[in-house]
Amino acid sequence: RTIKPHTMWPLFALAFCYLTAGVRSDLAQYTAYKGFPAAWQECGEYFEVPNCTLEQYREDSYPCEGAVKELIRCSLINLSAWNDTTGVRQHVIRNYFQPAAEDSCYENRTKECLKQIDSNNDVYNQAYESFRCYYRQYGNLISSAQFSPYESDELVQLTAYSFSVRHISKCVLLQYAKGDILEEPHFPAVLLTWLLRGGYYSLQNGILLNTLYTQFGHPELLTEQTKQCTDAVVAQLCDESHATKAYQIFKRCLQHIVPILELIQAVAKELVKECDQPCGHCQQDLRQFAPVTAPPVYNVYFREH
Repeated sequence: RTIKPHTMWPLFALAFCYLTAGVRSDLAQYTAYKGFPAAWQECGEYFEVPNCTLEQYREDSYPCEGAVKELIRCSLINLSAWNDTTGVRQHVIRNYFQPAAEDSCYENRTKECLKQIDSNNDVYNQAYESFRCYYRQYGNLISSAQFSPYESDELVQLTAYSFSVRHISKCVLLQYAKGDILEEPHFPAVLLTWLLRGGYYSLQNGILLNTLYTQFGHPELLTEQTKQCTDAVVAQLCDESHATKAYQIFKRCLQHIVPILELIQAVAKELVKECDQPCGHCQQDLRQFAPVTAPPVYNVYFREH
């Protein structure tokens, strides 16, 4: 799912208000990794459904009942796998099902099933039927936690936070707002912060293509060509810093696949509006745009209790 800059404008007012006010951001309270059972349990609490009833629904393979449909839609929204306007996010929901090793037709069966869903149904029925397509056709529902992609407003806050951590000046933001980003000297550090905090890169495993795919939904991220490209960069730069490696991976392999530059430009445009003075008079500290209390790493795995 591509996050296009023009789709984010309605979200800037709210996100920017939180950032400039210096209040604690909701980002720190999000669970970046969550399993379907946890999402199902949380939705049961929202709708005050007893645990024994939730378990009975599960044992009955999520029967076609109004209460179950309500819970399924809630659970998929909880996992960022459903949107009432665009429908099921196939690149997200697939992570919660494991196809049988000998099954080579699960994707086609699932696609055909999804095509049969009546678009005139209400969102509860559409979400439920989409889930049932994966439940019956794709594979076994698994319980392990998976990466839950961020919504557009969260990506805005993540980007502003990265600017803050790297103490990006107003002059540099003006460059970013004009689209002069890729070769700007501070960009590698900003990029590494963005990738690490977002959970798309780790110091142990490097770039996480599957996680980027879950976020943006571009099939090119899962191709052998992309993997070979990233592996080649890492092999060539094995003794370099992570900032250098992440930057070169992005520049050589990913810049035309994932819309990070577009996101940075869009957020920078909004931030520079806060200063009407010339560049030389606007070297303010961007810490005012970020949460005052936030964990050092955004993709923290919170175990459910």
